[in-house]
Amino acid sequence: MGYSRTTASLIPTSITARLIMVLVIFIGGVLTYKVVYFYNGPILSLSTFTPEQPIAFSHKLHAGDMKVPCQYCHTYARRSEMAGVPSLKTCDNCHANLTKQSPAITALKKNIETNTPIEWNRVYDLPDHVWFSHKRHIKKGFACQECHGPVETMEVVGKVNEHKMGFCLNCHQDNKAPTDCYTCHS
Repeated sequence: MGYSRTTASLIPTSITARLIMVLVIFIGGVLTYKVVYFYNGPILSLSTFTPEQPIAFSHKLHAGDMKVPCQYCHTYARRSEMAGVPSLKTCDNCHANLTKQSPAITALKKNIETNTPIEWNRVYDLPDHVWFSHKRHIKKGFACQECHGPVETMEVVGKVNEHKMGFCLNCHQDNKAPTDCYTCHS
């Protein structure tokens, strides 16, 4: 006759043992969730973040229809860590001779005349403990759309990728780039 252990005999009988078991399961679940969230970002779905901007600006019109290259406006992308936003002078290069009027162009021209920088709202912002260089990625030949999505099709730019650790690590692994911690964390 073989010895048979029932499932019921595996459950502790004392209140203290049961509380400890529940606590261990709870803590394990919370830690698992935090690790998965940290690595992959939100588990259920990508939260679309499309901040309202001070002046309506269509990337679809500029980068899509008119085919203005990303780096014409975001000149720092190929030279530094930050891509930067265009200066008023960059906008004025084209808009100084533009005869078409709209509320957005009127607002832009007012900023140009008064030399008042436009306070654009960031769409992507990495945590302070993460170091990222646009320049390195541009030099390696990565297109802006690989991280930012098809910006040239967007009337209003919004997040299409959560730039969490998993997103970056997967790209680094796929492209045989370094994956040691100090590559991105200083």
